[in-house]
Amino acid sequence: MIKLRNLYLVFKDQMPPTRFLRNLRKGHIKGLISKRSHFTAKGDPKIAYGRKKTAVKAAKQMQKKYGNYYSNYKCLYCDGYHIGKNSENK
Repeated sequence: MIKLRNLYLVFKDQMPPTRFLRNLRKGHIKGLISKRSHFTAKGDPKIAYGRKKTAVKAAKQMQKKYGNYYSNYKCLYCDGYHIGKNSENK
């Protein structure tokens, strides 16, 4: 179930407004509100990081290891942050 507080934090995490508008235009915002933002393709919950700082550090480590760009995002469904990559993978 979506938590109202997390909805606020998700949109706050998308600031500044130029970033939010770019992500809205490209359709990335739809990914944030999808159930897949919290679950893997197999249906298991993704790893939840308790702090943004920890998720940023883990995303950088994954980028070094796999050579792809990974970003962190606030989850609507839990109180944590997750790591993911979008289809454009910049």
